[in-house]
Amino acid sequence: MNRFLTALTLSVAILGAAPLSVNSPLNTLDSFKYETPMGREMKIPKKTKLVIVAFEKDTGALVNEYLDTQSPFYLPKNNSIFIADINKMPTVITNMFALPKLQKYKHLIYLHYGEKFQNIVPSKEQKITLLHIEGSKIKDISFISTQEELKTAIEK
Repeated sequence: MNRFLTALTLSVAILGAAPLSVNSPLNTLDSFKYETPMGREMKIPKKTKLVIVAFEKDTGALVNEYLDTQSPFYLPKNNSIFIADINKMPTVITNMFALPKLQKYKHLIYLHYGEKFQNIVPSKEQKITLLHIEGSKIKDISFISTQEELKTAIEK
């Protein structure tokens, strides 16, 4: 049984897409489906310079709290987008509590519901992932945990 599970795990790892790294093209993220909290399908704009990704409730809340103090056009003006990966959240919780709360924010949030995203985009526990883009390629990947760091990254 253990051999079967090991073989299955290796097969999935080999067949899965490679994780993003420096010099990965931005359009690698286009293969994923994103929606706003209102259900509108979204694509990543080609002129994006910063992709902010939150994988956990607390890091997503930190980003939303900061963005809620800014103009609704703050992210687009700074060629930035915010992706919240909510695939681990139970559907009932998402529909009853999370979406109604997220719909109240004035800033744009790209929601991702699938499992594979977390395998492609690097993450660290209790950190926000920042993908710095230059020339449609990932120039740098960093991790932050404060609103001050977020502000600096967006306004850079």
